[in-house]
Amino acid sequence: MNEHLIGRSIKRELDRGLGLPADALARLSDARTRALERQRSRAPFPVLAGAGRIGLRLSGPAQWFAHVILPAALLVAAAIGVQQWQERESSAQAASEIADLDADLLKSDLPIDAYLDRDFQAWLQRSSD
Repeated sequence: MNEHLIGRSIKRELDRGLGLPADALARLSDARTRALERQRSRAPFPVLAGAGRIGLRLSGPAQWFAHVILPAALLVAAAIGVQQWQERESSAQAASEIADLDADLLKSDLPIDAYLDRDFQAWLQRSSD
């Protein structure tokens, strides 16, 4: 059954009064009015839900903290964490490249002293140009 049809049938039954006495209907109507007034008066306060039935009403500085400062601090902390992670990754990559270069130097037939010779460095520079 459609929600609208269910709602209409419930409204129709409630409009009939369910055979309740007039004083009971008046008390129910009064209780409904009071409940709606309480609900309207609580509406402007945002509520931060906690574990279980614990909640924290926020207004004033607490609201500013919860809605602006806390998310901004978490964003800054996340950015710092990402930056630190990238630095570690780049330093690990640089160390790996240096280790590969050292391994290539040790495997080559050319003596290590040749790399220290300034004339050899000049020759490498001329030949690469």
